[in-house]
Amino acid sequence: MDIQNLRMLTELAATSRDAAAVRRAQAQTQLGQARAQLEQITGYARDYERRAQTTLNDGCDIAAQSNLRAFAAKLKRAVEQQTNEVARRAQVLAAADAELLHMQRKLKSLEALTGRKVETLRQVVARREQKSNDEMALRSPGLSPLAGSAW
Repeated sequence: MDIQNLRMLTELAATSRDAAAVRRAQAQTQLGQARAQLEQITGYARDYERRAQTTLNDGCDIAAQSNLRAFAAKLKRAVEQQTNEVARRAQVLAAADAELLHMQRKLKSLEALTGRKVETLRQVVARREQKSNDEMALRSPGLSPLAGSAW
């Protein structure tokens, strides 16, 4: 594989890594929002439960008791649903973390491969130049190792 192809693959890998980082940041933000919403719903459910218990203890009619309990059950379901949403968002974040890590490793591997290829090409060029210089030195009459000999 030539150096240009490796550089192009490295650029594509960097772009993919950057996109994965954006997706991870979005997933983290969404998880934070879901957690905040869960805290809000949970707090509201606790407050409602306290107020409902006070109302029940103070005495109220059967219809009011039924309404209080029905609404408390709806709040409990909302908390459960939001808890599930938080878990789902946490899984999305974990997947985004894994994807980002994979993309970072891929990019690092391509960068290392490109670096090795560049170094190999540099060595090849240096050897060619050295060979050319050696050949020119041998052809040069004043610099030839045989020039000053008794032959």
